[in-house]
Amino acid sequence: MLEIADSVQKVGDAMVQQFGQTPQEACWILAVNTQMRVLEVNRVAMGTLDSVTVHPRDIFRRLVALNAYGFIVVHNHPSGSLRLSQADRKLMTQLAMCSGVMQFHFLDFMVISSRGYTSLRSQHWLTEISVETLYDLWTKNDKV
Repeated sequence: MLEIADSVQKVGDAMVQQFGQTPQEACWILAVNTQMRVLEVNRVAMGTLDSVTVHPRDIFRRLVALNAYGFIVVHNHPSGSLRLSQADRKLMTQLAMCSGVMQFHFLDFMVISSRGYTSLRSQHWLTEISVETLYDLWTKNDKV
């Protein structure tokens, strides 16, 4: 099992090996400490052949309990596709917003299959949201 999450390739290869053949969609989190040591790999949701419902509270509840520094989300596609669905994009944005508020480091969102993995951090597709960005979202349309 993965002990240190010190490279995208190491995490991607380990997750593909462990979960790439899973026959139904699921979502896991890798919680890490400040030294990138893996505190836990936890399945937070199990779905069907072509969908899984994940709620941010299920992810952050565990991260708080572990006193984690950061996390990586790993989601599988049994179809073999490594492309993000609209639901995947929505979840990524929700997690970015929540992690900004709760001050957890959202390190990566990975899609895996038996064919390999895609890292949104490596592709520069990971949504970056800070507390300041969230504040701007709430205040930019205010008419004071």
